Amino acid sequence: MIKVTIVIPVFNQERFIAFAIESALSQTYSDCSVLVIDDGSTDGTPDILRQYEKSVTIIHQDNSGTSVAWNTAIHVIKDDYLIGLDSDDEFLPNTVAETVSALKKHSDADVIYSDYEFIDSSGKSTKIVRNPVPFDPIGQLVSLHDRLGQENNFLPFGHVRLYRRKKLLGIGGYDPQYLYAEDYDLALRLAEKGAKFAHVPKVLYRYRWHQSNKGMVTRSGQVLDVHKSFHNFLERNPHFERSKK
Repeated sequence: MIKVTIVIPVFNQERFIAFAIESALSQTYSDCSVLVIDDGSTDGTPDILRQYEKSVTIIHQDNSGTSVAWNTAIHVIKDDYLIGLDSDDEFLPNTVAETVSALKKHSDADVIYSDYEFIDSSGKSTKIVRNPVPFDPIGQLVSLHDRLGQENNFLPFGHVRLYRRKKLLGIGGYDPQYLYAEDYDLALRLAEKGAKFAHVPKVLYRYRWHQSNKGMVTRSGQVLDVHKSFHNFLERNPHFERSKK
């Protein structure tokens, strides 16, 4: 079987971290493990994590940001594939099974992503997002940049995201300079290096939208990060031309 590590970076998420871990431990796919990177939490998160010490691997580090927490995970795991779960979100029971099934159909894929649903703080579904097929990964990410500020302008390759670890190592993992749009920059650099993307047209991720959600409280930072990431992409690719479509 294909072995997969579920990676949960967490910082001060005492309200929802247990829901995330429980959803990871409830997977129908048997050959997966759970790794939690505690990025220096100062609230009740460490106390909650202690309750799961026998069932998940926990690494504590000084607060350095999500990108550094991810890079810690990328370097310590041994499995060929890892799948990300934000600490305030949830998997469905079949999330890993469905992504692995897609991987078997698309054996050359470096990134597997699905559709997802928004949920509120109580876990009630409020909206479903259908992600596009990856017909032009770089062009689709450029389009996101060009449409910043418009409604329903979501990262086209998320959630859920299963990565080939070797491909992440090949681009140096996450770039720590991006504190708010690290996923956009990672996807852009993966696409730039020819990574293969594959889409699972099923809802496999529950994205929680609440008052302290990163996407809500750091919106301006995300916009600046996307601009910076795209600017750096253009510097690396001075002859890049936008699609005329």
